[in-house]
Amino acid sequence: MTSALSDRINLRRNNSFPRTVVAAQALVNCVTANETNGCRGGDPTAANSWMQENAVPDITCQAYQAKDLACDALGICEDCTFKGMHMQSVCTAVTSFPSVRVASHGQLKGEAAMVKEIASRGPITCGVCVTPAFEAYASGVFVDDTGCTEEDHAISIAGYGVTEDGQKYWIGRNSWGTYWGEAGWFRLARGVNNLGVEQNCDWAEPAVTW
Repeated sequence: MTSALSDRINLRRNNSFPRTVVAAQALVNCVTANETNGCRGGDPTAANSWMQENAVPDITCQAYQAKDLACDALGICEDCTFKGMHMQSVCTAVTSFPSVRVASHGQLKGEAAMVKEIASRGPITCGVCVTPAFEAYASGVFVDDTGCTEEDHAISIAGYGVTEDGQKYWIGRNSWGTYWGEAGWFRLARGVNNLGVEQNCDWAEPAVTW
């Protein structure tokens, strides 16, 4: 959900420097502690609700660690340095930092609603079922053959297209690194609820804090 929000902010700012990358780890720390599964799936709606009430920092404030940490001042924004003879890492909380909030958010489903929202306001977050074949995805338009629609992972859907032979697809961004898929991105068959991607999506509009 943070990548979709970050993209919308950067679109509103005409992609001007510096680009905003919302700190996903801050949400893992804080929203997990309250009501979701954090690193084990998470809940985009709960995350958007939390960001509507709380300031969220940039990734330089809270690097992603892929584990559930405490929701305290250090868990929101920290500065770490090496000190002492043994060069031990010492981290202190930062209390004043650039931040973002969500102004409004909601849910949608279905190909038509997804296309309309992406075209008018930007990327959205959707849940998907992760299958072994999807984990091994390298390139091309992915078409699931298992029928799995049980959501256990959230991804960003940033666009859509059609191949030369008429295959409709979604353009998605994953969080597994640029070594996965098409430099961290993927294409997923569109219009058939592939991996359950069209049944539960969230949109979030950023508050103007820049």
